[in-house]
Parts: sequence; structure tokens; C-alpha cells
Amino acid sequence: MDSALIKVGMLIAYDYQYAYHSIPLIYDHADQITLAVDEHLQSWAGSRYSIEDAFWGWIRKIDVQNKIKIYRDNFYLPELDTIQNDTRERNMLAKYMGAGGWHLQIDTDEYFPNFARVAQFLRSKKHWLSPNSNPIDIGAFLVPMYKRTPEGFIFIKNAFESFPFATNCPDYQSARGSRHRIYLVPFTCFHQTWARSEEEIAFKLKNWGHSSDFNTESYFNLWKAVDQHTYFYLQNLHPYPPVRQAWPSLEYCPGKTIDAFIENYQKQFPITVPTRLLWRRRLGQIKKSWMQQLKR
Repeated sequence: MDSALIKVGMLIAYDYQYAYHSIPLIYDHADQITLAVDEHLQSWAGSRYSIEDAFWGWIRKIDVQNKIKIYRDNFYLPELDTIQNDTRERNMLAKYMGAGGWHLQIDTDEYFPNFARVAQFLRSKKHWLSPNSNPIDIGAFLVPMYKRTPEGFIFIKNAFESFPFATNCPDYQSARGSRHRIYLVPFTCFHQTWARSEEEIAFKLKNWGHSSDFNTESYFNLWKAVDQHTYFYLQNLHPYPPVRQAWPSLEYCPGKTIDAFIENYQKQFPITVPTRLLWRRRLGQIKKSWMQQLKR
């Protein structure tokens, strides 16, 4: 068996419909795909949601290589807060997928247009999967999609927001975060984090892992005011206060569909990150790893 298996886990919940876009982007290049869904259809905050039968029919239809598994379990505990339930589910999913290979956790609203290159990179690092290898996470860079308009999308400009999406040692401490060193790669992932309907954003704010960390009602009102005529007035608008400056400003790109937007974006804006920034972030991760080892 190939020891460099690429095993993708995806959490299916109230925003399951975005998987119609994210799964086809990764399907041909992943070896295994496991979809985790709460057996009672409850969010991390305990809210009920529904999933149309048509979605599961679509999964069966596209799974021509028989690589998709469905993992149902109880992922909501009332004594835990949202981020704790988030972390718990990811660890349960990792355990279900089994030891070995590369463990990836990609959310339904995260789109890797270049996943073939991601898979090629991971397979080239097969030696990082040996039993004697140190734990390491692989991180990419997000393009946060902030608001959908009739003609396109408003997105965060120059966010260069990184996130860990793959690891050789799934041991999640906070959502997908761990205490491992993160090796950053210059791959871009489009994140449809806020470019949704008002109803979806209201539900997201109530059930999000960080929903207790800021005034959700005030931020919702701010978000509703953003359109093609106001987006350029806003700065430092990440909703989570400790990282507010991570979203410095907004930009607009046409595209009535997600695919059209991503295609137009790649024509008009860089699809990678500046080399100096990448190496500065990598050196920062090495320093962070050293400091953690000194504290032990």
C-alpha cells in the first residue's frame, strides 16, 4: 500500500452546499475522502440543520472511484463550547480515517483550484511520513471571499492569511491548529467564508467557533452595509479582534459564479504569495518550533 496516501476529511454541516464546489476540485487527486456529519444534524452550538437527500445522491453519483466514505457520529456535546466541539470533531474524524499517510482537513467552503500541485507536493515529501519524522503541518494561503454581489465577489486584498490543512500527525488542539511546526507552501485556497446570503451569515455568526469572541450583531450590520459602492472605505475588518488587521482591505473581482470568479481572479491578481513573505513566514515557524522545544 502507498504510504504517501492523501486522505482528505471534510466536515459536512449546515453549509454542506459548498461541497458541490470543493469536492470536485480535490476528487481526482485524493486517495480517500471522508465526510463527517453529525448523526443528529446538530451544529457545534447545538442548532438543528437539514441536509437534502439530493446531496447524498450527488455524492453517490460523482464517486465513480469509490473513494468517498461517510462518517456519522455525535459531534455535539452541550458541555463544550463551539471551538471545543469543532476540535473534538476533527480529532474524531482523524481517528476514523486511520493512522498513516497525509491527513488533510479541508472545509466545504475552501476551494483549491490547483489541488493537483498540492497533491504532487505532498507525494514528493513521502520521507516526512516515516515513523522517525517529527510532526509537521503543511500550510497554504487563503483568499477570503467576503461578499457576493450580483456581478461578482468582494474579497480580502493581500490578506496572505495562512492556515494548516495537512499534517503527518493529526493531533488538533484548537480547530485545525496544533503545536507542530507549520511548513508553508505557496498554494492558494479560496475561502467562501463570508460571501454568503444574509440568512447563512446570521446562522454562521450564531454557530461559528469564534461566535463568543466578538459582538456578532454589530459585525453583521457592518457586513450588510458592504457593497460595490462601499467596500473600499473599510480597513482592518477581521471579525476576530486579536487578528483584526489580518484583513487589511477589500477588493472586487467580477464573476457571477464561483468558477467564473476564480478564473477571473487568476487573470487579474497573483495566485501565489511574494517570495520574501513566504520565506519570512517559514523562518518564523522555525523560530517558533525552536522556542517550543526550549520550553520542554
